[in-house]
Amino acid sequence: MKAKSKDIILLLGAGASVEAGIPSSPKMIGEIESLLAQPDWKQFRDLYHQIKSAIHYAAGIKGKFGGEVQYNIETLVNTLYELERNEDHPIYPFVAAWNSRLLAHAGNNFERLRLFREKILEALKNWVQLENPKTADYYSGLKPLQRALQFPLKVFSLNYDLCVEGLGEPGFRVETGFAVVGNSRWEWKRFDETSPQAEYPEIYLYKMHGSINWKRDDAGNLICVSHSGNIRPEQMQVIFGRDFKLEAADPYLFYAFEFRRCSLDARVIVIVGYGFGDEHINKMLIQAIRSDSSKRLLVIGSSADEKIAAKRREEIAKRLDVSADAVTVLTGTAKEFLGRGDLVDVVTNAMPAETKAEF
Repeated sequence: MKAKSKDIILLLGAGASVEAGIPSSPKMIGEIESLLAQPDWKQFRDLYHQIKSAIHYAAGIKGKFGGEVQYNIETLVNTLYELERNEDHPIYPFVAAWNSRLLAHAGNNFERLRLFREKILEALKNWVQLENPKTADYYSGLKPLQRALQFPLKVFSLNYDLCVEGLGEPGFRVETGFAVVGNSRWEWKRFDETSPQAEYPEIYLYKMHGSINWKRDDAGNLICVSHSGNIRPEQMQVIFGRDFKLEAADPYLFYAFEFRRCSLDARVIVIVGYGFGDEHINKMLIQAIRSDSSKRLLVIGSSADEKIAAKRREEIAKRLDVSADAVTVLTGTAKEFLGRGDLVDVVTNAMPAETKAEF
């Protein structure tokens, strides 16, 4: 089936990069709990236990226990960020008193909360950088897909890693919004397909939650640096640990708008490694499906066999409150999917048939 440029978009979640050696969100929690035994992390151990138990307690009040509790790295850092605001938080005037144990562990003016959050963000930089870039070579499966479709692929990523950028080479350009790494600012017009361009890229990459190698200069301009190790935690441009994912600034607002627009236009949304835990993304997916009942979600999320894939399909449909007919879940992992010899056929065959206009 012949696809048009707006028919297919890709959404990448954290699971897409796990096989490259980047830990998943639950794995990062495990890393933190291991680090708390080390001397430079030990000061945060009691604070961590207090925060974790409170999150589980809050979920238990709502009747959620065990695996039902939404506890991951983003939940943890989000909680730290919200508590860190202390008297600046809008609900502070309505709080009679902070939990006494929290006060004991948070330090003066909740300073230890900030230090703990920054410690986690510093560790994040190491977690999402590939020790060996070749471990992400399976992402190169996007190249033959793009060449067969013969139009720029629109890839929306929720990840901070550089796996997609690693595909860039002469003859295959990945547009990220920066003319040159290190000394140029982000420009939304680089994503504008309606403006005259000498050459269109092979991939438009929309990093919706930021990137490990982004920072802002003194003028507030977003720039991309060569070495993320020089970026201090407070400078990191990642929407990490915020329950409100829509920053009132570019590129985040622009990328959210683009995802909404493109998901409404698309006939099939290929979703790789996303666990459907982000309500902002989910709401846009719901809106897209409800706007066109023929639209399809093609989901790849490490389903070992057809039975597990069928169960996952029902779970996703229930989570989004849409018909299961709108969801297709494939068996296999992200690496297996991107390495398929019939990848082009799998993607294009997932598209619904076009409705012919009657005269």
